[in-house]
Amino acid sequence: MTIPDHISIDLLSDTCFSRGESTPGAVDVEIEQDELGLPCLSGKTLRGLLRDAWLSMAKCFGELQEAGFRVWGPIGDLEEASILRFGDAQADASVRAWVSWAEGRTHAPILPQAVLEALTDVRCQTSEERTTGAPAETTLRSMRVALRNLKLCAPLTWIEQPTQQDLRCLALSVLGTRHAGLGRNRGRGFVRLLLDGDSDLTTSLARGDHS
Repeated sequence: MTIPDHISIDLLSDTCFSRGESTPGAVDVEIEQDELGLPCLSGKTLRGLLRDAWLSMAKCFGELQEAGFRVWGPIGDLEEASILRFGDAQADASVRAWVSWAEGRTHAPILPQAVLEALTDVRCQTSEERTTGAPAETTLRSMRVALRNLKLCAPLTWIEQPTQQDLRCLALSVLGTRHAGLGRNRGRGFVRLLLDGDSDLTTSLARGDHS
């Protein structure tokens, strides 16, 4: 039985992984980023997205209720009883190594801000007056978004050996997660998640027929 050790995240549209703060003079909503200036997604946020996906479908898979408790833990769990841990979703190791070298070189080093601006863009939006259809005053907001086609990878750590049911629960959650980031409930942040970056492996585990 193949036990996946990471989740790949492909951004199919521009996505804002908001870190809950602004950059004065630049954007009202800043994106999550690592020390190199590369967009990223925290493991805690990723786990929350996948757990929400599972909770939305759990009633349809009664035979996986026990696996759901093992993989995601009980509701309101404060003791981290689940057997699965998520690392931060970051750019590929080779990309990080190249960027780290470029930022650390003595001749014309690249700044982390330049890296961030190369992989992101700024989107502006405003509300409109219902009566006139004109932009409402004081509602203009800007947010930084990671550009589509960016690929991230989040490592998985199993505290215990997972069963086939555990892996099926995880695979279903992965396939059920289609949106991430700010505004995901409004259709923004379209993403594709796969176990080990392998579509066949993910669907096979979701069907429960992988050995």
